[in-house]
Parts: sequence; C-alpha cells; structure tokens
Amino acid sequence: MGGKTKVLLVDDLEDILAALRRLFSVCEIIEARDGATALKLAAAEKPDLVVLDVHLPDMSGVDVMEVLNAMAQKPVVIMLTGDDTAETTGRALAAGAFAYVTKPFEPRDLVAVSVKALEFAEKEKAKRAK
Repeated sequence: MGGKTKVLLVDDLEDILAALRRLFSVCEIIEARDGATALKLAAAEKPDLVVLDVHLPDMSGVDVMEVLNAMAQKPVVIMLTGDDTAETTGRALAAGAFAYVTKPFEPRDLVAVSVKALEFAEKEKAKRAK
C-alpha cells in the first residue's frame, strides 16, 4: 500500500472513537459519528479500511456497509458493536463485513483483525490490477 493506510472510524460514542484513534495512530484517520457523514467521507477520501459500528444515530451500520460495497473502490469493513446477537452478526457478515468484533474489545484482537483485513484488501487490489 503506497503511503499511510487510510482508516475511516465510524462510531457515535466519543470514548470508543478515542480508543480507536489510539489503536490506529500510525494510520491516516478519518472520523464520522453517523452513517450519512461516513458515506460522504468514504466517497471523498476512499479509505482502505472502515471500522464501523452497527448502531448509528441515523441508520444501521449494515446499511452503510451495503452502500460502501457498491463503491468502485470498496473498502474492507470491520463491524464493531455491542450487539452480538446471531441475527445482527449474520446480517453484517452476509452484507460483506470482513470481520465482526464485539465491544468491549481487546485492542490486540482488533489490531490483528485489521492487519488481516488490510492484507486481504491488498490481495484484492492486486487481482483487479491484473
């Protein structure tokens, strides 16, 4: 990946955003607190990775992810939520989430999943370039 990895963090809770900021401090960080802002930023900034809460004030994170998946340069999405019901997990994974991480999360676990997600994104990008 050329340059810094660009990560869009989407959560309506400041304490979660603060924790995510620390975890992704080596990356270029973009933040949103709602779905509409996340979609605008994703279209303009083209992040490599999106860490997306399922429950946002204006729309579902799964709905946001479905729009992201239609983008020409679609980012890899990790869903982050306190809702670990089978229905929500199933919807998120069916909609194309790379991973589903529940709150509270272990920082090292989220970092490990993020590294795998970015490696996957690089492989997909290389396939498209051929």
